Amino acid sequence: AVSGSMNGVEKLPSPEVSDDVKKLKEEVMTNKVEQSIKELELNRPSRPGFPTSAKMSNQPPPADELDDYKVCPLSKHHAPEVDWRSMSNRELANSKDMYTKEFSELMFNQRVLFAALDPKVPLLERFKFCCIVSSNMDEVYAKRLGNIPKFDEEDEEDRNKNYKKLIRPKTRFEEELASAVSDTVDALYDCLLTQLLPQMKELGVEILTRKKLNAQQRRNMTTYFKKKILPILTPLSVDQTHPFPLLQSHGIYLAVVLLNPETDKTRRVYLRVPPVKPRAVQLDNEGLKYIPIEEIVLDNMNLVTEGMQVLKAYPFRVTRNVKLVIDDAHFGESDNLLDFVWEEVHRRRSAPATRLEVTKDMPAEFLDLLVKELILDSTDVFVFPCNLVGLADFMSISFSAPFAEHRDAPHTPKVPKRFEGLEEKLLMEPGKVFNQIRKQDILVEYPKHSFKHSSALFLRAAARDTKVRVIKCCLYRGGDDSPLVASLIRAAKSGKEVSVLVELKASFDEVQNSEYARKLRRAGCNVSYGMLGLKAHCKLILVVREEESGFRPYANVATGNFNPGTAKIYTDQSLFTCRENICSDVIDLYNALFGYSRKRNYNSLLVAPVNMLSGFISLIRKEADNARKAQKAHIIVQVNGLTEPSIVEELYAASQAGVKIDLIVRGICCIRPGLQGKSENVNVYSWIGRFLQHQRIYYFYDGGKEHMYIGSADWRSRNLKNRVEVCTPVEDSKLFKKLYSTLQFFLKDTRNTWRMASDGRYYIQKPKASVKSITIEKSSELEDEYATSAIVMDAEGDGSDDDDVTRYRVMINGAQVAVTSVLHMCIPVRAIDDKNLSVLLVQSGKSTDEVRTVWSFPQVTDEGGNSLLDAVQGECEKEAGVTGGVVDYIPWKMIGTDVAADFHIFQVEAEEEWAGELSRGRLWMTLPDAIDQANKMKDERQKKILEAVQKWFAHLN
Repeated sequence: AVSGSMNGVEKLPSPEVSDDVKKLKEEVMTNKVEQSIKELELNRPSRPGFPTSAKMSNQPPPADELDDYKVCPLSKHHAPEVDWRSMSNRELANSKDMYTKEFSELMFNQRVLFAALDPKVPLLERFKFCCIVSSNMDEVYAKRLGNIPKFDEEDEEDRNKNYKKLIRPKTRFEEELASAVSDTVDALYDCLLTQLLPQMKELGVEILTRKKLNAQQRRNMTTYFKKKILPILTPLSVDQTHPFPLLQSHGIYLAVVLLNPETDKTRRVYLRVPPVKPRAVQLDNEGLKYIPIEEIVLDNMNLVTEGMQVLKAYPFRVTRNVKLVIDDAHFGESDNLLDFVWEEVHRRRSAPATRLEVTKDMPAEFLDLLVKELILDSTDVFVFPCNLVGLADFMSISFSAPFAEHRDAPHTPKVPKRFEGLEEKLLMEPGKVFNQIRKQDILVEYPKHSFKHSSALFLRAAARDTKVRVIKCCLYRGGDDSPLVASLIRAAKSGKEVSVLVELKASFDEVQNSEYARKLRRAGCNVSYGMLGLKAHCKLILVVREEESGFRPYANVATGNFNPGTAKIYTDQSLFTCRENICSDVIDLYNALFGYSRKRNYNSLLVAPVNMLSGFISLIRKEADNARKAQKAHIIVQVNGLTEPSIVEELYAASQAGVKIDLIVRGICCIRPGLQGKSENVNVYSWIGRFLQHQRIYYFYDGGKEHMYIGSADWRSRNLKNRVEVCTPVEDSKLFKKLYSTLQFFLKDTRNTWRMASDGRYYIQKPKASVKSITIEKSSELEDEYATSAIVMDAEGDGSDDDDVTRYRVMINGAQVAVTSVLHMCIPVRAIDDKNLSVLLVQSGKSTDEVRTVWSFPQVTDEGGNSLLDAVQGECEKEAGVTGGVVDYIPWKMIGTDVAADFHIFQVEAEEEWAGELSRGRLWMTLPDAIDQANKMKDERQKKILEAVQKWFAHLN
């Protein structure tokens, strides 16, 4: 770490500095730092709410401070009056008033929406977040009813039943939920129409209507229409001979009123806009002008309804309950699951409608007719202020618009250290991959690391390696043109025994998985279609090699799908191991999945629905027992959802026993933190940022024994009881520490981490007012500098994690220099004027003489799955307790023997309150004074850092 003792510092005048900090600076000059820090901690004024104090973090802020926070939900909070004090833990865990699934899902989407509302987020990223919210809401309504019972299509009475009402009767909060959804949609489109689209227009990026096309654009779009739309367009009339058409889910439709000039009569026609991708057609080569497909259709209606006059046209969109749920009651022993799934996929085309989206211009008579034909209620209708219905279809604009400065900095996944150079050796030496795994377990983090050079490499090596005899794999969502499927087919054709469980019941991927299953069978693989009554959701690959010592199994256990697409945008963990205790369990599990086995005991793995739920309950109870003995007890869990009542009940009990419980839950969470006498020791966090948090990590202190698991299961009932899930222990000490550090990042972050309070709402503190300083303009070349500053592994290195072995090559003054270690330094600064710069040093610990306090700059040694820019930003905010942004970059420089560092200039906008356990001293110093003190303390490393910053600032002016 970069550090230096800063004694004898002259007192610096600083505007708006608290008395506490003034006192601290005075005592720094008299070598009384340690005592002052203690007093500062003891006498710091208590401020209710969080993030000031960890103890108060699960309580809502006081009313007079609410303006300092973003609050979710946006509108009225659904919180029925509940006498929770008199409820048992079991009653709390099962109460539908303490927790409502629909409102919890909606609050998650509103937290995503807040990212779109944040002016500090780049413009095109804000537009993307709006599209993500729209996509998420589509999925909510597409699975809202669950399983749809079969009906007799020949029975007219049966056909006309309102299955929506039969399956999910109207609840007492239905209207309140509809109102909350409407508020969310209103906030989304208000942001879109009043902020994002106008700002995009200023850049030249526009989504045009047909009326704004010039003559040349109109001719081009007519040509496009004739070639790509007209052949697949079918107008559907409604009259005595034409019944109301089947409106497919998620499709964009046009309700068109036509006039026959000869008879002066009107006719109503429906058109499904062809699902051509992309829906936003680019009008120019620059990626600035776009037009929706439906506008092109409307502009060329004369080619479809020749001789008729188009009076009016109204776009609308229907959502049906298209989520497929296989009902075992209707599946006979003689049925083939593949054929059965295909039948169900076809049946969902006519599934009950759950939502109707229309524009504000649609007349009441049209709307009433659609509501009647679709058997909907008024609470299922959502009215939009513009024609951009189905906003998720426009997400491609956020990627294609040519303005890199209005997007997040590019993120390129890295090759994992231990797999460096193995891609090039794959053809001749595929066994090298397994040699690395034999040396030590490997943990890969997505999207920090490349899927191509990890899981895909592992399977490609297995397919080519002549020593591999058996490959087994679970495929849940493989993505388009899955490289795993290609490797499995290659392996089978080369004579290896390949067994693949393809989960046909994976929601919305049934068709693609069915195609994969057919391809794999034709290639000679043993294919299983899943298990009746259960979904195989585990992420698991097994490879068995014949080696000198006999057959050795290798396993890849992951938290996310083996999907190269999602691996770029989801955070996940993937473990590669050949540990006997883990691999023997994987072999036993595959025997159960492909054959007949009633194995109930696994040595190391937690397997659902066998021993996972009981295993987690046992671990929670151990923590509670230790807490009752006045021993340290701590649970940290990161999952996507927490709904299982028995887990919630145990967590309430553990909190009451004194266990500290930190839950990082991205979405639905049905435990309420901060309830007096019930859950004071529970903290609930939700992190919303650039990448979707998808990993599942479980930590239990267990009296110092400490257990860490990763796996595919959330703490939801469906995962623990109705799916095949796997969680594996992480036993390697280095990997254990890395995962623990990952969890700590989410607990300490104050920029993107929301916290649930005892009232069920989520809160996040707004950045405070900026300190007085002039603004340093962000470098226009920042992204380019990042892109060209890559670290390269030295070919001499063996890829191990040992600091004295691993070597890097970095570019310094145009030449590659080999070093043993690299540091990414965060330099918090504020410009007092154009000639004076202040830097912020942070107390990081004691020096070796136990008298002086170490003052240093924050640094990043591991990006934790984020891009380097995001990691630097997060580290500076976390370790220095400030908000702001990176404005410039200083390339690599030597700061010690075989140590190189690059420098990220972080312009401070505001200083934040410290969380209690993070509180430490901060010291602003002018740059010359900081250099002078480094000279006095003979700290050459600190001096080199400060001189680099001084040179940068001089060059800036």
